[in-house]
Amino acid sequence: METFNKFVSMLNGPIWGVGMLVLILGSGIYFTIRLGGFQFVRFKDMWSRILDKGNSEAGVSTFASFCTTMAMRVGTGNVAGVAVAIYAGGPGALFWIIVAGIFNSAVCFTECTLSTLYKTKIDGQYRSGGSYCAERGLGWKRYGIIFATIFGIGCACFMPAAATYTICDGFYNAMHIPMWVTALIVAIVMAIVVLGGIKRISTVASYLVPFMTIVYLLAAILIVIVNIKDVPAVMMNVLSSAFGKDAIFGGTIGIAIQQGIKRGTFSSASGMGEAMSTAAAAETSHPVKQGLANAAGVWLDTVIICTASGLMILMTDCFNTAGGYVGKGCTEMAQLAANNVQGGVIYVQYAFRTVVGSIAPLFIAVMLALFSFTCLISYYYESETACLYLFQGQEKAKIRKIFTKIMQIGMPILIFIWGNVQSDLAWNLSDLTLGSCTWINMVVVLALSPKVFVLYKDYVKQMKEGKDPYYDPDKICWDGVDAQLWREINKSRIEEDKIKACK
Repeated sequence: METFNKFVSMLNGPIWGVGMLVLILGSGIYFTIRLGGFQFVRFKDMWSRILDKGNSEAGVSTFASFCTTMAMRVGTGNVAGVAVAIYAGGPGALFWIIVAGIFNSAVCFTECTLSTLYKTKIDGQYRSGGSYCAERGLGWKRYGIIFATIFGIGCACFMPAAATYTICDGFYNAMHIPMWVTALIVAIVMAIVVLGGIKRISTVASYLVPFMTIVYLLAAILIVIVNIKDVPAVMMNVLSSAFGKDAIFGGTIGIAIQQGIKRGTFSSASGMGEAMSTAAAAETSHPVKQGLANAAGVWLDTVIICTASGLMILMTDCFNTAGGYVGKGCTEMAQLAANNVQGGVIYVQYAFRTVVGSIAPLFIAVMLALFSFTCLISYYYESETACLYLFQGQEKAKIRKIFTKIMQIGMPILIFIWGNVQSDLAWNLSDLTLGSCTWINMVVVLALSPKVFVLYKDYVKQMKEGKDPYYDPDKICWDGVDAQLWREINKSRIEEDKIKACK
């Protein structure tokens, strides 16, 4: 197992090197410029789109889709991921996580708008994603097959590793519950949820995501209030460390940026294509609406919640760094350093304990269990969508059902296994999947991005005219877009405008 772990770690080196920083941050800056800084200009509109109504047999509401997407985003990366970033890159990594979140929202907007534009119906439900866009938008069928294969296997087999391990680790730290016991419980609950399909998955997400997000943020606010006098010093530490000027933490600007972008990307999954499947599942009248809702999700996930986790850790001084800094927020930090514990949920548990006492580890374990479990159900849906792409067509309906059942049973079994592996292997596997899929997906997103710029102009134009924007394929369309599907979705609006034009 150690040899395998070293091999995976070796692969992660070039995948998450300078090229990844340029790809994600560069694309985010490019999209932000081409879209006129939409995440600032249309900030209010971006958040209001989350509550758009609409539901059907084929799709779910924008809010349900948003919650399902946030189920994937608000998870392991927001808690344990931030702690790992601070350990490896120092407090300055938090600054670069926030920067990554701001520009990643433009990447997410672009990929989710594309996925919604190119969605189609399979077995009566909306389906789309990076592989669908590759085939329909670019005519790259073989590329789509390769992407769907890697993405489907990655989301089902490897991405759950870090999330599952973190749940089990949290309860072990809090109550010394054996890892295998927690893993078994998570696997059983997972099977119950995914057997219900997208409707049950979105329903569970709609209940869990708002609750867990609000409670976790309230906990962070409590810590900030208790340590309010330390806010200026912490902010200065973050800024100075972000540019490699605070030698006490032993971090360099390169490591701080790398960890910030890496963990910010892991948290939001922008560019990987994870959000594309659930974005397309929404019943929406214009692709840009769904893109805006998902962009708001990146702000909530990476800019707000990751910052909350980072402040918990830094304001209580419950963290160590790879450069040799040992926090003095609690006596256990020295022992963690001696044991070479490289970040993780335990930092947040100790941080919260400084304020609320012994109940803190259990509280964080429960919060993290909710965060990470919603990640797992989202991974399942994304993998299922990739699988259905590989077996499209009425003649393959039986094959799709067989593979779906295999996944509904097989993924919970894998989840049980991942709950009992080493921490670094779990993170390395998840990083390998995320990084590989990001490289493959961003080729498609960049190639198709001009279409998003056209759709965004159409959306803004309709907003200025006082309309509720909708997409009319008879006015703007490209090869590969299911024009008939969009005509059905916006049938009443299209007919209404035709009547007005004739008067």
